[in-house]
Amino acid sequence: MDKNKKYIYRSILFQHLDGIVITPVLSCLYKQNIINYILVKKNFTLNDLESNFKVNLGYLNISLRLLASQGFLIQKNHKNYNNIAFKITKLGKQFFKDLKIYSLFFNLLPDLIKFDEFILKNNAVKFIADIKNILILLDEEKNKLITSNNIADSRKITHLEGFLIGPILVSFTINELFPKNMLKEKKINFQEIKGNRAVIKFVIVFLEKLKWITNISNKEYQISDKGLFFLKRATSYGVTVSYLPTFLNIDDLIFGNPNILWKRTSNGMETHVNRSMNVWGSGGAHKLYFKKIDDIIIDIFNKPIEKQPKGISDMGCGDGTMLKHLFDIIKNKTIRGKHLDKYPIKVVGADFNKAAREASRKTLFNAEIDHLILHGNISEPSNYAYNVKEKLGINLKELLNVRSFLDHNRIYTIPKNNFFHLKCNSTGAFAFRGRIIPNNELKQNLIEHFESWSPYISKYGLLILELHTIDPLIASKNIGKTIATAYDATHGFSDQYIFEINTVQDAAKKAGLTPKLKFQSNFPRGDAPTISINLYVSS
Repeated sequence: MDKNKKYIYRSILFQHLDGIVITPVLSCLYKQNIINYILVKKNFTLNDLESNFKVNLGYLNISLRLLASQGFLIQKNHKNYNNIAFKITKLGKQFFKDLKIYSLFFNLLPDLIKFDEFILKNNAVKFIADIKNILILLDEEKNKLITSNNIADSRKITHLEGFLIGPILVSFTINELFPKNMLKEKKINFQEIKGNRAVIKFVIVFLEKLKWITNISNKEYQISDKGLFFLKRATSYGVTVSYLPTFLNIDDLIFGNPNILWKRTSNGMETHVNRSMNVWGSGGAHKLYFKKIDDIIIDIFNKPIEKQPKGISDMGCGDGTMLKHLFDIIKNKTIRGKHLDKYPIKVVGADFNKAAREASRKTLFNAEIDHLILHGNISEPSNYAYNVKEKLGINLKELLNVRSFLDHNRIYTIPKNNFFHLKCNSTGAFAFRGRIIPNNELKQNLIEHFESWSPYISKYGLLILELHTIDPLIASKNIGKTIATAYDATHGFSDQYIFEINTVQDAAKKAGLTPKLKFQSNFPRGDAPTISINLYVSS
């Protein structure tokens, strides 16, 4: 497949992710007449909306910033959280004219969340009927595009296709419903796909409409280059799809009970995210950045052994993929790897979530890696250090501390120190239980978070793979080139805090942490990076 095709398909994939998160938001704001208000006013502030609607301002602010990232609004005065202003764009006026279809698609969300049940069981009659009607509506939108040929209609179609295909593709892949040799042979035999035949037939029809497959016989379908690209990248949808339970509650979050996500099931499980799916999707994403991290690990574990860490500690270890990979790199590509009998590597993981801890134990056990997996909270490093000392008899600072996509997921606490004169240039929108968090307040919270880890990283440092937001204006100029909208939504509505790269680095500096410049990496290159890798050392 040539680079141009890959570029086009990657752009569609990113817009699919946009569609998964923007469909619930647009549906909600449309039904609550916020969209109509914007069309009439054209220029407005958060205060205007608060005066006219009963809202949870923090989550409404996140919603409007998402629309700005899509190019429908322009965000102004983001530093003045009491009076953040917005202006509708030409594209926004075009796009907002008819959003009813987003509400009709959003109505399918409860069934899309339960798609596993429909594909693996027989009770799917109503679901199939609803899906057929939705596909008719999608075809009508495509017919409109033939005559209008405008950006707004094209974006709508890609959004809505993504909203449907994301959950379906993830479900099929996680449940291993596709034949094992499908991707290798580039063919699908209808009869070999497991599950409810009527649901499978619908999926086949939808894949044909997407031009991922073409019928070559009664039961057999050829997978196109386009289809192969997406089918190979099912994990790319995993993290975004895992937050569908959050978006199911979008009306309550913005206009009702802001605490609804924090209810737990009777056995203490989270209700806002499918954590096992999230871990699966995250594990796939990590592989993209491991090569850069490898260089850092090799450098550290090629030093004289007496100057090396006693092991590695991964707070937020997820499914253990990163720990396994780092151990393999040390074992096979470093000086330390030649002396493991005499100087074994301590492999320690911690996660707040039980499902993640179980997944890590399984990954490391299957890889025959001696390990310790603990319950851990990134916001409580002293407790974690105590448990490591109790279980292993070593100090946490004797290990190289690593973590991936976790610092933004700390539990928010009001800063202990004064932040009123702290400068913060972030354009982000942040909330805690519906309340707006002023950006300078959140930056002070991050500074204090880094300070709490400083005693435990003074010897070997802190290796962080982290997620970031970008300016909505930059995001709107990079549609199809950035994951910013999707991650701002999934993380924003679940009280997670992704700052721009420069804001995080400045907070680390104020906390006394210094990055080793030779190991710094940002992804993608250019003016819209949403991922960074840093090795911080405390002074």
